[in-house]
Amino acid sequence: MSTRISRRDALKLSGALGGMALSAPVIAWDRLAPPRGLTQKNSYFQSFQPFDPDTPVPQGEMRISLMGTSVIERRAQARSSVFVELGTSPDPLLNECFVFDCGSGAVSNYVAMNIPWSKLSKVFFTHLHGDHTSDLTHIYAFGPQGDRKYPLFIWGPSASGVRNPDYGNALSTQYQNPEYFQDGTLAFTYHFREMNRWHTESQSFVPTSYVDTIGDGYDIFATELDWKEGHSRHWSTNSAVASPSDHDEGKDQWVAYWNKALGVKVTFFPALHGRNGAISYRLDWQPAGLSMIFTGDTKPNNYLLRGGAQEDPRPVDVYIGEVVVDPDIWISRQTGISDPRDDTFVKGLVNAQAVQENSHTPQKAFGYVLHALQKANKAPRLAVGTHFQATDDTIALAMNAIRSWYKGPVVIASDLMVLRVTAGAIEPYRAVVSDYSWSANWDRGLRDTKPPKYGNDAVCNPYAPYGPLQQFDQDLLQEVIDPMDYDPTGWQVQNRQWAEACLNPKARR
Repeated sequence: MSTRISRRDALKLSGALGGMALSAPVIAWDRLAPPRGLTQKNSYFQSFQPFDPDTPVPQGEMRISLMGTSVIERRAQARSSVFVELGTSPDPLLNECFVFDCGSGAVSNYVAMNIPWSKLSKVFFTHLHGDHTSDLTHIYAFGPQGDRKYPLFIWGPSASGVRNPDYGNALSTQYQNPEYFQDGTLAFTYHFREMNRWHTESQSFVPTSYVDTIGDGYDIFATELDWKEGHSRHWSTNSAVASPSDHDEGKDQWVAYWNKALGVKVTFFPALHGRNGAISYRLDWQPAGLSMIFTGDTKPNNYLLRGGAQEDPRPVDVYIGEVVVDPDIWISRQTGISDPRDDTFVKGLVNAQAVQENSHTPQKAFGYVLHALQKANKAPRLAVGTHFQATDDTIALAMNAIRSWYKGPVVIASDLMVLRVTAGAIEPYRAVVSDYSWSANWDRGLRDTKPPKYGNDAVCNPYAPYGPLQQFDQDLLQEVIDPMDYDPTGWQVQNRQWAEACLNPKARR
């Protein structure tokens, strides 16, 4: 692969914008001064070779697509999500696929990349902040309307165990004030399922399960990963649904998922972000000899240097780590104020520093972690910085900071960056998509399905077994505008006798 960039664009970029681990020798970028002030484009990302997302994943390739790469809402960058597809099968529809976090806006990128719902059935959360979980609602609620007519599998951290400082306060007005909140993944998924009850029932007048699968598209199987001890426990909406993993929860410590037949293992280890409970993930695909780490949001820590919860001497191929804009840059961009004597700037700076101290990896710390891995002969083939507001100016400053510690291959992620990872090369691309995409074709959604929950198989029902009017009160149906008023020759008029008699429960009595 060749990555091309004009000298004009190169001059707008910053110090050593990173060699990349490519099939060709590592590309060196000129070390130049960063652009002055705020910029509104990402020449760096635009320099990558374009990529057609409909390109099948061949056997032996690990494809990593960055679907959400910012910590704040941006039109060009959704919030955090990483999609990994492994070429484990001659049939790409049967490949192993994983979603790591799914923050707000990310689903639009999955749709634009033509990824079907059936490939979004395994979701791994690094933590339960809204900017990493918000689009789970869309994946869960609309997957069964596409080709994911089987349960959704979710992994995430156990409860924090942080004591509620307001517990026992007689003046508290909170509706609940326990000593310890149930803030783990099992509680999250239970309430998430009930939160979506109206949606799931109302959409169940059409089929939501296949005849050859156990469970329904609105079933959930959740695995809670103990961030402190490395064990796991489960909860499901359906007792008949089994874990998709082969590992022994009682013996395989720090294992989240293991497909032993395919040699695919996802392990986890503690992260430091927000409060107790955040975790990072490592994926190892043994037959292909490929691996990756996704740190999620975290303060720099020694778990990363060990390669997991316990010492792992193997370097990973791709290290996807959080890196954040420096606090002074963040505040100057958010407020438009850069005078360090300004009260608003000072207050904002302290706030930003406190947030980073609580939760995040500064730019130099990102470089330091990579430097430490390199010293231990565990440097990744490619490091990827994400969770970062990526424009020419911020990329320039970040790369200068990273390069003060680490000279190896680094890229800064933007939405729709695609990495094609094989034993011989790691190739970064820029996916070219339509802004007006439809959802992916339902190639697998045409399989035989079970009858819908709110169905009607009456002979007079032209939509059998669907039951589109089964959940409406007769008084509401009386208020429907007669189709004769707006489309007298249309299909609804032709079927009006059905609408009035066949599906009307009261009319059938």
